[in-house]
Amino acid sequence: MTASPPHRIAVDDELTIITAAEYNRRLAAALSDGAPVEVCLAGVTDLDTAGLQVLLHARREAHRLGRTVTFRDLNEVVRDTLAVAHLDGVLDGTAQTVTGRSEA
Repeated sequence: MTASPPHRIAVDDELTIITAAEYNRRLAAALSDGAPVEVCLAGVTDLDTAGLQVLLHARREAHRLGRTVTFRDLNEVVRDTLAVAHLDGVLDGTAQTVTGRSEA
């Protein structure tokens, strides 16, 4: 059986209260079908607490559903916001994979 190619979601603008609902919907849809999800954060221009909630929710949902989500290319905006929120250990790094439990 061939593994499904990952869903790739690139954030190329702000991840704030203005765009949070759209990115939350896109991430939920990507996580729902079981393929790995890669989120590229290199293009984030602004990140607020609503955007942080979207990222943390995707991480939590991946774990709950037994899926894999990888956060890639955290830029300075993302790293600085994570540091201010004392969450720099949660998504920090160039790539982090969170794999949840598998459903049996």
